[in-house]
Amino acid sequence: MITRAFLAIFLFLLIGLLGFFAISLQNDDMQPIKTQEGKPLILDRELYTIEGMKVDKESLFSGKIILNVYASYCLPCVIEHPFLMEIADSKNVKIVGLSHKDQIVETKKYLEKYGNPYDFSILDLDGSLSLKLGVIGPPETFLIINGEIVAHRIGVIDIDIWNDRFEKYF
Repeated sequence: MITRAFLAIFLFLLIGLLGFFAISLQNDDMQPIKTQEGKPLILDRELYTIEGMKVDKESLFSGKIILNVYASYCLPCVIEHPFLMEIADSKNVKIVGLSHKDQIVETKKYLEKYGNPYDFSILDLDGSLSLKLGVIGPPETFLIINGEIVAHRIGVIDIDIWNDRFEKYF
């Protein structure tokens, strides 16, 4: 008798829980991931390239700059990389890489293997600069014009994304 009562209570709770999940899955009120568009670029510490050279931060505040967050361990970055090479060859824009939580040796191997579309790559070993930019993880691409982030893509960029989000600025 007690076993049947526990079984009935268990089934009632299980059906209630499944019903709750079914209703919550039908909720279309999902909040999109917020991009950094419209925000100023804030650099409050010294930056260094993967070669160990100090970055002239003022050079990141003038003109159009594509800042691409990448890492050697990032498989989507490998997919995106040929398109970045095309942009470097065809557009008159400075492309800066941001090596996200990656070792210098691995970053250099990655660029040797796939080519280097970047004017220079900023080293972000601890991810602190990426965190300030609101980076979720590589790849992410920012278009910065005169110190303001005007376009931000979370994920791989390709020709369709470029035409939709970035081309209008060129």
